[in-house]
Amino acid sequence: MKCPKCEGYMNDSTPVCEGCGFDIHEFDEVLQTPTERDGLVTDWAGALSEEGRERINARLQAFCEQTGLDYCLVTLDSSAPQSPREFVFWLFNRWQIGGEEHLGVLVLLAMAERRVEVEVGHMLEKYVSDDEAAGVLEHHAVPFLKKGDFDNGLYHSLDMLARIIEHGVSEEKANETAN
Repeated sequence: MKCPKCEGYMNDSTPVCEGCGFDIHEFDEVLQTPTERDGLVTDWAGALSEEGRERINARLQAFCEQTGLDYCLVTLDSSAPQSPREFVFWLFNRWQIGGEEHLGVLVLLAMAERRVEVEVGHMLEKYVSDDEAAGVLEHHAVPFLKKGDFDNGLYHSLDMLARIIEHGVSEEKANETAN
């Protein structure tokens, strides 16, 4: 995965970035141990309606069942004292989204900071890079979020990311079958 400070490469076996010295364990001291993961949608900020939460959860569940990959959404009031980018990186690692191989995606909405961030597991970046995923959020979530429509903004952006990854997985399986 990319370091949230300098974009250098990091993972659990290399928790200190060689480029800038960022150490994920520093966050552990500041942010403490995160609450255990509670399903695919964790709406700590209460940003979603019940209908919106159910719709998003159903889409993420379908993605996980179809691909065998992991995908989750977290909303929170604030990522302080860390930036949302740092927080999503830390939480992705602490919850081990997608297991040890990081075969997953975590999208984070930080309400106070007015930021939506994404962390794509290293093994999935062959389908969509962190930068491409951020572009999807910018185009498919932000217009809705600016209007306060969190349900649709998050659903449409999560759905688009899922479609991109599902397409990549499907093509990869087809190529394996053909060979």
